[in-house]
Amino acid sequence: MESKASQKRQLILQTAIQIILEQDFNALTLDAVAKKAGISKGGLLYHFPNKDNLIKGLAQFVFEELYVNFDQFAERDPQKSGKWTRALIEASKTDLEQNAELNVGIFAASYLDPDLANDISKGYMSILTKLENDGIDPVTATIIRLALDGLYYSKMLNIAPLEKERQDEVFQQLFAMTEKKE
Repeated sequence: MESKASQKRQLILQTAIQIILEQDFNALTLDAVAKKAGISKGGLLYHFPNKDNLIKGLAQFVFEELYVNFDQFAERDPQKSGKWTRALIEASKTDLEQNAELNVGIFAASYLDPDLANDISKGYMSILTKLENDGIDPVTATIIRLALDGLYYSKMLNIAPLEKERQDEVFQQLFAMTEKKE
C-alpha cells in the first residue's frame, strides 16, 4: 500500500501535469499547484521545495510512466519478434498524445540538470538494448528509434510538427517495419 506521503506526491505531480496540459507551462506555479490540489503551500514545499524540484519530479514521473508503458505494451504483445520495438512505438505514441506540452518543460529541465539527464539517458539506454536484441534487423530498430526521436523533437521544439493524420500514418509505417519479412 502506498504511503500518505507518496500519495500526496502523486497528487502534486498529477495536478502540475493537469495545469500544464490545461493551460501551458507558464501557468505552472507552486501557488497554482497547491490551490488546485487542495493542499497547503507548506505541504507542497515539503515534497518540492521549489519550482525546479517540481519540474525535475515531473520529468522523472513522466519518464517512469513511459518505461512502465513500454514494459506493459511489450508484455501484451503476443508476437516475440519485434515486440520491444513495437512497445517503444506504442509507448511513444501514447506519450506524445498525452504529454506533448509537458515534454517541453521536461526537455528544458533535463538540459539544465546533468544528473537528471544522466538518469533519463540510462533508462533510455536500457530500452535501446532491448531493441538491439529484438529479433528484427537492429538497423531497422535504430531507424524506428530515430524516427520517434524526430517526432519528439519536432513537437517539443515546435519545428514543423506533423498534423495528427500524418503522424498516425508515420506510426502505422513504423509498426509495419517491425514485421519480419520472410
